Amino acid sequence: MTSSSITYIYYKRKNIYRNYPQETATVKWINDETVEISDHIFNVKQDTFNANDRSN
Repeated sequence: MTSSSITYIYYKRKNIYRNYPQETATVKWINDETVEISDHIFNVKQDTFNANDRSN
C-alpha cells in the first residue's frame, strides 16, 4: 500500500444546536451537509442554533 492510496478525512467537532433545557431531540439527515434537528434545518458547515440567543 502506498501513501497515495490512503485517504484522510478530518471532521472538526462543532456544536450546532443548543436548546437548554430540552433533553431529547429528533435528528434526521437530509443530505451530507444538511440536518433537521427538532424541526430546525441546518447546513452543518455554516449554521448554528442557540435558543438562548435572541438573534436566531
